[in-house]
Amino acid sequence: MGKAYPLEPAEVRPVNTKYRRITTKIPVPESIPILEKLRQWEPRSMSGQPLVIWHKAKGVNVFDAYGNMWLDFSSGVLVTNAGHGNPKICRAIKEMVSRPLLHNYCFPSEIRANLVEKIAQLSPEPLKKVFLLTTGAETVILQVA
Repeated sequence: MGKAYPLEPAEVRPVNTKYRRITTKIPVPESIPILEKLRQWEPRSMSGQPLVIWHKAKGVNVFDAYGNMWLDFSSGVLVTNAGHGNPKICRAIKEMVSRPLLHNYCFPSEIRANLVEKIAQLSPEPLKKVFLLTTGAETVILQVA
């Protein structure tokens, strides 16, 4: 079983740098009810993360609702490599949400055609075929003759 961090707030040394700001105890006392709810309804394996309640994010930083700022070390999980709140990505999401078609997964669409073309153009030989999947866990590189 994974080890869970204790829910007792501890004094920590204040930090104030370009990418980090810690001004409270950790975990923040006001966040304990949220952490307790998560522990009640999620498996223990989810309790191994630092006791920081993410509230918002921008660029490479995540913020709690209590004045602390953290460097997002999740690196690549969903949005971090592009930065949280990237204006270009936000515009694209808003454009897609405004259409009545929000999902088509494996069915043909012009958007999918444009995406696979772009990925293939950026890929070296012989990787000129693209198969889109939902996660990296499904990824396999096939060499097609």
